[in-house]
Amino acid sequence: MLKIRLATSFLLTLLFVALFQVSSAQDTSNVPCSEVHTIARISSANALQALAKAKPNAGGSYRVQIVFAARSFELQPADKSAAVLLLNLIPQDDAQHTILMTLGDSLCDKESVAEMKSLSQIGERLSRDLAKAVLRAPDKLPRYVSYASTSVQDPHSDYAVQMQTVCGARHSGFVKAVDDLPADQRDWFLKHVFNPEGCHALALPEAE
Repeated sequence: MLKIRLATSFLLTLLFVALFQVSSAQDTSNVPCSEVHTIARISSANALQALAKAKPNAGGSYRVQIVFAARSFELQPADKSAAVLLLNLIPQDDAQHTILMTLGDSLCDKESVAEMKSLSQIGERLSRDLAKAVLRAPDKLPRYVSYASTSVQDPHSDYAVQMQTVCGARHSGFVKAVDDLPADQRDWFLKHVFNPEGCHALALPEAE
């Protein structure tokens, strides 16, 4: 009887894994390979000219926009307009957040390892880029602070750690942005994400 139960449990596990893989494949197939190739070129552009050349045929999806804005800011970190463009694209819903969290995943069946790596690196640098950008455009602090609680849901996110520099450099504006959060979000932020009094990160990234 025990063997039958174990066998049944094992088969159910295999079925769940198979269904999950099918679901994941269906989600991945929603991203056209042409878009993936284009955003990979954008993510690896080493000059503004190359970035501009890659953009015209990229389309207007959120994935394209955020990768373009991130790379644009990285190539011109002193440009406030580039900072504002990036900060305006901070995720506003779960769908946009998921796009950022999956940049380094296999997005289509013809995506190369090099393309996957380039997009993954954009995602890994984004917390740092957003911190640098908001120092250039401090009027975007409310948007920047508001996203923190969502970002740190990823156990590898260093968003709260990067916020320490922002808090120290723009302390009064940072504290006001925290105070202006909705009450439930503010309580969670102060308890689990960040201590603005000492500019101390509470949500620390797990080791890879």
